[in-house]
Amino acid sequence: MNSVLLFLFACIPARLLIAWYSTKVPNLTLYGVVLLAVALSFLYLYFTNGRLQAPEAGGATWWSSYRLIIGLLYLAAAVYALQGKRSLVKYPLLIDVAFGLVIFLMKHYIVK
Repeated sequence: MNSVLLFLFACIPARLLIAWYSTKVPNLTLYGVVLLAVALSFLYLYFTNGRLQAPEAGGATWWSSYRLIIGLLYLAAAVYALQGKRSLVKYPLLIDVAFGLVIFLMKHYIVK
């Protein structure tokens, strides 16, 4: 599948679902642990320069330099979830979606 279509119709909807589910999840603490694992994986890959080749992106992981921001957004969501602040968890996750769309558009359509 084309990497642009995969991003727009798989990655973005999946991240929106993650944000939406934070408002419905029955066990917010467990969800916080999952979000923490995701955050730590983004941060680990950022600091180790890991997985720089992504087949789903057509080769190079063009978003690797943004993993720090993404990881910190997921970390913020995890902290909110672990603190039981359900109403706040979705905001860093929605910012992640918006940020992802912006850097995607900049990479593929605005800055060439």
